[in-house]
Parts: sequence; structure tokens; C-alpha cells
Amino acid sequence: MRTRSVVLASFTLAVALLTGCGGETPPPEAPPAPAKSAEPPPAPTPEVKKEEPPPPPKKEEPPPPPPKKKASEVITGGGMFAFSLADSADAKKLATDDCEKKAKKDEKKKEACLKDVDTSAANEGIRFEKDDKGNWWWVSFGKEKDKEVVYNKVMFKIASEADGKITLKPEGKDGGKRPMAKLPAEVVVDVPDDNTVSMTDPKKGKLVYKKK
Repeated sequence: MRTRSVVLASFTLAVALLTGCGGETPPPEAPPAPAKSAEPPPAPTPEVKKEEPPPPPKKEEPPPPPPKKKASEVITGGGMFAFSLADSADAKKLATDDCEKKAKKDEKKKEACLKDVDTSAANEGIRFEKDDKGNWWWVSFGKEKDKEVVYNKVMFKIASEADGKITLKPEGKDGGKRPMAKLPAEVVVDVPDDNTVSMTDPKKGKLVYKKK
């Protein structure tokens, strides 16, 4: 029994020595905190492309004007050219002066006279005709009692041609109802565009005609 007491006392002493030397037994270390799982990087924001406005529609260029006709093409192209009193300044002045002279300061008579002049002028014109033999004729006409009256009818040939101008050479006699006593050696016809011709009369000045 004594031996057991001695062993027990020795064990107690050993425990006391160990406790005195090392102090209290340190508490067990806490387990390390679990590492935070790495969060995935944020998804990139998709780039929003700015919608560009559609290009403006192409402006359609107007087609180029047709080439200007030669003076001879206008003359021989057929059709009728109506007399334009409004564009014939010399002839208009002559008509106005004549009406004033006839009216003798009577405004009503003057207005009636000018109206008759306008009506008569609106029915006048010229044309260029080709007969069955191939000859060309210059024809001047008007209206009387709603019927066409040919004032002048003269055969001609083209003597020369330039830009916007043609020279006619009359031949033979004037076959109209108001024939010229003597035909001019030549007649110069100005052709400023495809629809206008003009010529100068010795008495009435520049006479302008518009194609109908």
C-alpha cells in the first residue's frame, strides 16, 4: 500500500512541477478561418454602339438639257411661229402711235384701236414650207373673217449659217396677197433658241415670232 502512495505522490509532484514550469496549458489554437472563395470578376459591360444616322439620300441631278438645235434645224423643222407683238418693241410703238393719231385724244377710240391691233397680231405668223420639188418657201399669213390669208410667199435658199443666225436668199416672185414689190437680196433670221425666230422689217423694225 505504501508503494502505491509513493507512486501517487510522485505523479502528483511531477504534475505540479510541470504545471509550475510551463504555466497553464495554452488553449488549443482555433482552426484557421476558411479562405474566402475568390469572387469571379464582374462581367464586362457590353459596349453599346451608337447608331449612326443613315446617310442623306443622294440628290438626283436633273438631266442635262438637250443640245441646242442649229438655226437651219429650227427653220426646217416644221411648225408655225406666231407673231409676238409684246416682244416686238418697234412694231408695238408704231401701232400705238398710229392709234393715238387716229383717236385724236379720244381714249375710248384709242383703246378700241389697240384692241383691234392685238387681235390682228395674235392671228399673224410665219412658217417655212417645203414643196414636192424640194423647194423651201417662207410664208407670212394672218386671218380675215376667220379664214387664213397668205400675205407673202417667197421661195428661198440658205445662203449661210452661223451660231443662232441664218441668212436666206429669196428667189423668184412674192406669191402672197400683199406681195413685196422688190424682194430683198437676203433676209437674216435670228434664232436665239429652239422656239424663237426674228427678222428685221425695213419699216416695222424687229419682228419676233414664237413657235406654237
